[in-house]
Amino acid sequence: MGAIEKTKATPLYLQLKNKIKREIRTGMLKPGEKIPSEAQLQKEYGMSRVTVRNAMAELEVEGYIIKVQGKGSFVAQSDMLRLPIGVTSFTEDARMQGVNLTSRVVKFQIEDITSDLDREFFAGKTEGKVLVFKRIRIADGVPVTIEENHLSPKMLDMQEENLEGSFYEILMNRYHLVPSNKGRRSVKIIFADEEIAEYLNLSVGTPVISSEMCVFDISGEPIHTVRDWVRGDNDRFIRWYI
Repeated sequence: MGAIEKTKATPLYLQLKNKIKREIRTGMLKPGEKIPSEAQLQKEYGMSRVTVRNAMAELEVEGYIIKVQGKGSFVAQSDMLRLPIGVTSFTEDARMQGVNLTSRVVKFQIEDITSDLDREFFAGKTEGKVLVFKRIRIADGVPVTIEENHLSPKMLDMQEENLEGSFYEILMNRYHLVPSNKGRRSVKIIFADEEIAEYLNLSVGTPVISSEMCVFDISGEPIHTVRDWVRGDNDRFIRWYI
C-alpha cells in the first residue's frame, strides 16, 4: 500500500485511512476484496493497534469497508465509492439530476502562467507554464458555463482521452488522482464581454457568475485551478458552482 510518513503533522490513523480510501476510489482495491488484517497493517506500517483500529473504524462508518465477523474487512460493494471525496464534478452532478450534459472543447494548449493564483498554486513546479483546458458545458441543449482548467503541462497526454466527458474521471482513471479538497478563492458577479456572451448565447453586458477554485488530491497535493463563468438566469445550475 505504500509508505506512511511518520514525520508529517497529519495523524497516522488519518494517513492510513486516506491511503486505503484512495486505493478504493482509484480501483486498486476492488469491491468485495479483502482488506489486510489489523495485525498485518500494524506490522506493515509499524503502527499501534489503536491507530489501525481508528482508521478502520472511520472507513466503516463512512461506508468504504464492511466488517464480517470472523472473516475480516472487505471493500464495500458500491459504485458511489468511485466518486470524488468532497468534490463532485459537474458531469456527475448533472447525471444524478437526469440532465443531458454535453461539452465543447474550445482550447487545449500549453500557455505561460499569467495569474497570481496559478503562480501560488503551482509554486514554480511547472517552469512558468500551465496546460489550459477550456470547454463549454451544455445542459439539456443550453450552454450554462464556461469552464477553464489549468493543469501541469505534464498532463498534455490527456488529449488522448475523451475531453468532452468527465474531467474528474480522466484524472482518476488515467492519473490515479482523486480530487478531494477544494478552496474557493473568489465568487463574484461580472458582466459578459463579447467572448463570454458568444459562448453562453447571451447578450453582451448580461450578468454572469465568475468563480475561481483550487483543487487538491486526497494527499493535499495540487491538481488544478479552475475558473468558471456561469449564466445567472437558471438557479438549477448555479448551485453546482457556488
